[in-house]
Amino acid sequence: MTETLALRPLCVGDAAEMAVVLSHPDLYRYTGGEPPSEADLNRLYGIQTRGGPADQSEVWLNDIVIVGDAQRAVGFVQATLPADQRSAEISWVIGRPWQGLGYASRAALLLIDGLRTRGVEQVIAHIHPDHEASQRIAQGIGMKASDVVVDGETRWVGFFG
Repeated sequence: MTETLALRPLCVGDAAEMAVVLSHPDLYRYTGGEPPSEADLNRLYGIQTRGGPADQSEVWLNDIVIVGDAQRAVGFVQATLPADQRSAEISWVIGRPWQGLGYASRAALLLIDGLRTRGVEQVIAHIHPDHEASQRIAQGIGMKASDVVVDGETRWVGFFG
C-alpha cells in the first residue's frame, strides 16, 4: 500500500526537521549551494511565510511534503505567482532518502491541482539539462521543455486551461 502524501503550508517551526531533510550534499548537485543549517532555514522561512514581498508584486506558496500517518516531512514544493496569478513558477525538492519513491511526482501533482483552483493557467520550471529525474517529473505533470535556457537551466512550460 502506498503511503499517504499531502502538502501543508510551511511554518518557521519546520526549520529543524527540514534541515535534516535537506542535509544530503547530492541535493545541490544541479542547483549549487550546500545544505542549509537550521539557523539558515529559520531566517529563510521567516521570509517565505510572509506570502510575498512587501510590494505585493508576487504571491509565494511554500508547502512541506509530508507522508504517512506520522506526517513525516520528506521535502517541499514552491510556487511563485505574479500579482495576476495566471502563471506560476514552480519547484520541488525531495530529501535524498525518499527519492525514487514517487513522492516528487505526487507532490508536484498536488501543487498543480492547488494552482488550478487558484486560476493558474501556466506553470514554468527551470531544470538543469542533466537532471533526468526532474525532467521526468515535469513531463509527468504535462510540462514540455522549451528552447529557453536561463542560467544554464532549461525552461519547462505547462498550460492548464
